[in-house]
Amino acid sequence: MIIVSLILLGFVTSTYGTIIGAGGGFLFVPVLLMFSDISPKAAAATGLAVVFLNAVAGLPVFLKQQRVLLRAGVLLAVGAFPGTYIGTGLVKYSPDAVFYSLFAILLIGLGIFLSVKMPCQREKPSTTREEIQLKQKTPSSWKLLGIGGLLGIVSSFFGIGGGWLLVPILIYGFGYSIKMATATSIFSLALYSLFGLLPSITDGLVQWPIVIWSGIGVLIGAQTGAILSKKMKSASINRLLSALVIVMGVCMIFQI
Repeated sequence: MIIVSLILLGFVTSTYGTIIGAGGGFLFVPVLLMFSDISPKAAAATGLAVVFLNAVAGLPVFLKQQRVLLRAGVLLAVGAFPGTYIGTGLVKYSPDAVFYSLFAILLIGLGIFLSVKMPCQREKPSTTREEIQLKQKTPSSWKLLGIGGLLGIVSSFFGIGGGWLLVPILIYGFGYSIKMATATSIFSLALYSLFGLLPSITDGLVQWPIVIWSGIGVLIGAQTGAILSKKMKSASINRLLSALVIVMGVCMIFQI
């Protein structure tokens, strides 16, 4: 039953995470904390490993669909590299109560944001000309490097990836379409999550049995999410997701 549960957990979180470009860690880590005897540090490390698998598994489909802005994704990843080490260091010295409190606030805030803002995004298919113009308007390198640094810290500290924050920034800050923002987010996440994961592997924090069994579901879910994300409207998905994230945040409060 535990193995089946981990496979299903990996599948569900990976499918959702790939659809919205967040990697699925923001669902995976809270479930680990609530239903398994695992420390926050180990949960964050294990969650980041799952996020990496998710991003790598879903990326080929996004690349085939030509939805990834490569220059922006690389700059975000380069900026995130030093941030991942900062986040990994911070989680080692943060009391468990602080970790749970920050995580709860983060999840509830994200859920409210998704329910209020994300469904308002108009979803119209972009023409080739519009996509070319958007690629030409890529934000400055310094902006992308700075945003990447913030994402690296958040990603490694919570073990949930930074896509949940990056996607809204790309959409509302730089005018990217939802589909391009999610694909670019997954691309940069695949790059910088690996660097954030290395210190946790060295410290022996990653729970490999969890990663292996949930990874089976992740590999399937990432492919499923990447395909569905091109066909589905994000409004209904984001409403369901926002409700789930808020519930997770409230549950985390009771873990403090």
